[in-house]
Amino acid sequence: MSTDCPSYAEWKKAAELREVPGTVVNEAETSQTSTWLYILTSDNTRYFACNLPDQARKTGTKVVFNADEFAPPPNVRLAGVPVKLTKLRVTP
Repeated sequence: MSTDCPSYAEWKKAAELREVPGTVVNEAETSQTSTWLYILTSDNTRYFACNLPDQARKTGTKVVFNADEFAPPPNVRLAGVPVKLTKLRVTP
């Protein structure tokens, strides 16, 4: 898993997430206009991971992850929570 996340290089780390279960959603698989790729959790939070590995990018892939959560600047609106994965495991 890559640790390179230039998109968040200037953003402040807001929290460390541990053992968060979720399901990968790759909207590009079903949409002609959306390229969103995120991990959806049971509380409907979308985690946009800048370093989600290729082998985990298929919709429906169940994962558990650790990540650094970032706080975007005040002038940036996002559809989910920006994170950099520090650990990821695919679960059955």
